Amino acid sequence: MMKPSYIRVIIDRMIHRELDYSVPETLAARVGVGSRVRVPFRDKSALATVVATLEQSDVETIRPIEAIVGDAPVISENLLELAKWMSAYYCCPLETVMRSLLPQVIRKAKIGWKKQLFVQPARKIDNEEFGRLRKRAPRQAELLEAIAKLDAPVPAAQLLRKTSLDNQTLRALVKRGLVQLHEAVSYTHLTL
Repeated sequence: MMKPSYIRVIIDRMIHRELDYSVPETLAARVGVGSRVRVPFRDKSALATVVATLEQSDVETIRPIEAIVGDAPVISENLLELAKWMSAYYCCPLETVMRSLLPQVIRKAKIGWKKQLFVQPARKIDNEEFGRLRKRAPRQAELLEAIAKLDAPVPAAQLLRKTSLDNQTLRALVKRGLVQLHEAVSYTHLTL
């Protein structure tokens, strides 16, 4: 399969036309007809469905897509052809047909990808330093103890729920250089 340089999308808003976007080389291998993408639209981001891949575009000023939502296309090419036929037969915008074909969780990007903050110890902490922290900041020491027991990085929100501690306590540990936070994307997908 050839890597597309451009794609044509239908945005999940009623604009009654298809728009062209460029595809960065880093994303080109993963995008195809039926993929969900996040694109710049006016001064915001919008979710869109890819309806065609193009080698070139007639549009003069073209913007790149921001991200691919999910690992796999959510609509097959056959289902996309059905959507185009329905749009022509019932004289309604393609956006309306796509809205009826895509489950709400996909339209709202609840399935696809989400960014999460992951937590892990920044360095090994000796007992003396841990004892000083326990005296001065017992809540931070409690959270640090839970983090030290981890085998792998875990989502910060999950850890805070489990320990019943707050984000401020976690940020204080980060500020002291005892804990590292890093952002990662977790993917799920649903194919129709």
